[in-house]
Amino acid sequence: MNRHRTLIALVTLVLAVPVAQGATRSVCDYYPPDSHVRDLGLQGWLNWYDGPYADNRERAISASLVADYAGLSSSATFGHTLDARAEIRGTADAWTAALVSAGTLRSHLDEALFLVGALGLDADTDASLELDATAGIGSGQFRDVTPLARAITLQNDLLDLGELLAPIGDDALLAVARILGETGPTGDEKAVGIAEALVATELLAGEVLGIRGLLAVEEAVAADEPTRLCGRDVQARIGVTTRLLPDVDLAAAGVLVARLAAVPDPVSQFESRAEAKIRLARPDELAVDAEVSYERRLPDDWTARAEYRLVIDRMWTAPEARSVAHAISASITTQLAGSVGVTLAGEASYETGDEEISFTLTIHLEANVL
Repeated sequence: MNRHRTLIALVTLVLAVPVAQGATRSVCDYYPPDSHVRDLGLQGWLNWYDGPYADNRERAISASLVADYAGLSSSATFGHTLDARAEIRGTADAWTAALVSAGTLRSHLDEALFLVGALGLDADTDASLELDATAGIGSGQFRDVTPLARAITLQNDLLDLGELLAPIGDDALLAVARILGETGPTGDEKAVGIAEALVATELLAGEVLGIRGLLAVEEAVAADEPTRLCGRDVQARIGVTTRLLPDVDLAAAGVLVARLAAVPDPVSQFESRAEAKIRLARPDELAVDAEVSYERRLPDDWTARAEYRLVIDRMWTAPEARSVAHAISASITTQLAGSVGVTLAGEASYETGDEEISFTLTIHLEANVL
């Protein structure tokens, strides 16, 4: 019963609205006809240490390379997602690799309900391999609201520059967002369309945009902003889970997923996710993976991020497994050139059986490929 209450509490936490909605237009008020998102990021670091001994007994070298991919396509009738994470870690003695991926296909029955099928893979070189295939029903949808976030940022920049006398109305703001979100027109065509939309508001300081205003519009059109997502969904699925390594095990499983994404303001992103898996014939065997994250863009091309993750393994990966792991991390990233940045990250973690909390501090290079 306590486990069931824990799962309900996690779902409630994930679906809780992170911020109160004010009277002004929210970024999440943007509803594009369809959304297509692809993000691919790479992170890597290298560490070399030579101790004080002449025989090099403490000399060590280690390296890590991580690739994260997130893809989302959503429309009124159909949608799919693909998330994958590959990680390679190595020392002078051994190398390890891990791959975690999950993909879903959705067919919408109406604006709220959808049928869903999902495949999952979890593998690593430490003799672990698990495959999941499930199907079920869900409710909710996610939207790419990046165009409206960029439009609000542009409006604020023009106000700061004195090009606008007052904030433009909601209709004009949405018109600018639609232009920024179009995929067909060129950058110059978008800039002209935005300038015309701003002139039509009759809120410009002059009859037309000044030089500084035109430059701000061009920067907004060319800006490579992080994807901003809004929405939520809940999924209930049933299917099979197959553990091939270290021991072979095939069992019917139930999966409950709850996710939420919100954009409190144009420069921040809140996301939360919880997934619970249980073997139906052996309900004591379950796994829970939940996380909450907040990211905010700071002035001068800095980005701050905080994240908390909870992982519960109760006889899921192995008959003897009974662990609860907590990890809280924070990082700050600055852009060096283009999409390449350097990140300073710290993490505190604790798992069942640990004598004390573990602390990690790393500096690594980060690149956004897509």
